[in-house]
Amino acid sequence: MGKKNRKQQAEVVAAAIDEPPAEVEPPVEQYPQEEDTSTEVFLWLLAYSVLMFTLPFLGFYGVRSWLQESFPHLDVFTVNCWSVLTAVLVVNLVVAMYVLKAFREKPPPPLEPVEQDEEEETEDEEDKKEQ
Repeated sequence: MGKKNRKQQAEVVAAAIDEPPAEVEPPVEQYPQEEDTSTEVFLWLLAYSVLMFTLPFLGFYGVRSWLQESFPHLDVFTVNCWSVLTAVLVVNLVVAMYVLKAFREKPPPPLEPVEQDEEEETEDEEDKKEQ
């Protein structure tokens, strides 16, 4: 290490001391969203649960009654098969509607950065100086 290297190092250190420190953005703290969607989600789940419980029964007994009145020559097994098939299709339709609704939901808005209080910043600066 010659004198030139020492002079260059001294100039770099002097330049670094003269420059103001770069501003550092405070870290982003994550808080729960202000808009509470848990109630809305629960209500939709409740609505689809009621539909999934009632519509298959309505479909089963509706088709069974219609087949017995309109086609009296059909045996009981055939009427029950068509009624059960209707109930299963209705359950699958309700599940598909629920999934479709879930896919169409908008994503939640991004979290905004939360600024720290000035008191916290000064305490952090003092802790760094002590070290």
